[in-house]
Amino acid sequence: MTPSGLFPESWLLASADQRTALEKQLAGAVGDDHPLAVTPVAAVARCAGCGVVVYTAGLGRELVWTMVSFDQTAHADPGVSVYPTFAGLRRAMAAHAH
Repeated sequence: MTPSGLFPESWLLASADQRTALEKQLAGAVGDDHPLAVTPVAAVARCAGCGVVVYTAGLGRELVWTMVSFDQTAHADPGVSVYPTFAGLRRAMAAHAH
């Protein structure tokens, strides 16, 4: 459940325990040379219907929002979309379909 209006209905805010697990999942899924492996990340939310997770990446003015799909084959990196603004992320979350 997310605070009213923060994210679309199908997105769930990650609890503290879920954040830890989702951050470990990301660390295990990306290669050592992937940009998300070398920048601070924090899990924020996940889609209730699939394996897409929203993370913040970076700090301060360098912060961006990312949507990462873990529904890839075992031989491929996860799908990553980057949004420099929260408004852009919200539009992508609203348009997200299964």
